[in-house]
Amino acid sequence: MKLSAALAPVQERSEALRAAADQLIKAGQAFDNGNKNLAEQLFSTAELLIGPDVLAVIARQFRDGAPPRVTSPTQKIDTAAAPQPKVVGSSEAEDEKDRVPLPRVEASLTGTMQIDGRAASGAFGLVTLEPADGKWKPRTPKRLVVEQRGREFLPHLMAISVGSTVSFPNFDTVFHNVFSTSPLSAFDLGLYKVGEAREYVFQKEGIVRLGCNLHANMSAYIAVVSAPAYVVTDEAGRFSFKRLAPGKYKLKAWSERSKAPIAQDITIKAGANEVKVGVSGDAPAGPQPDKFGGKRG
Repeated sequence: MKLSAALAPVQERSEALRAAADQLIKAGQAFDNGNKNLAEQLFSTAELLIGPDVLAVIARQFRDGAPPRVTSPTQKIDTAAAPQPKVVGSSEAEDEKDRVPLPRVEASLTGTMQIDGRAASGAFGLVTLEPADGKWKPRTPKRLVVEQRGREFLPHLMAISVGSTVSFPNFDTVFHNVFSTSPLSAFDLGLYKVGEAREYVFQKEGIVRLGCNLHANMSAYIAVVSAPAYVVTDEAGRFSFKRLAPGKYKLKAWSERSKAPIAQDITIKAGANEVKVGVSGDAPAGPQPDKFGGKRG
């Protein structure tokens, strides 16, 4: 082997160290100027160049105030995989796939969600049903996917059972940084490139808003539910359940334009049933803050 070939790895490492040093200098300047979000992005770039272990001693200073960092290794993905749909989430679709027996007496429920008394035009939502007696069998956690594709999240809204695992693959040629500051599931997946993914397990019930720390326009929602029956609405607020048992239920509804779900009692009789559900459009408009809570335009 020629000496030049033997020295190639050393040269590559030297170049990576120089590039990382440049990013760290810029990160320090951004930090001193009060731009903590930019400082952390530059620091993360340095980590990608030379590895996180080398910089572990100063990582906390750059990440203090951000959600907990997920440090598990990234996983390789099939970049030729077909895109996910716009919305995902139906307990009945899962039951059909898992061949869960139908109730002895069948009932159905169709409905429409309104926001502030008007049609839910262009907004997705979620409807859940819980037996009024509070007794039901917990649903089995699943493995699902939320993609970063075309600089947006797909699905935009996904409903999952408590304990489910979600993979976040990157199909774009740019870096992404998926995060959530939602109190029930705050996490930061860090930077990773096209063809890679990280996972997160959602252990607590609630609405989790996703963001990308590099692209303020990227936003999506994961609804983590414990209810035995749930379904996401279409953009007009329409929804349906087709395989219910008659009885008394607690219906909960939420729209991506709402701060919190509403709840109402409902009696479902054998056969077809209809309902109109009203929610508030009181959620803040515009991009969500960055992972440090900083405002983005």
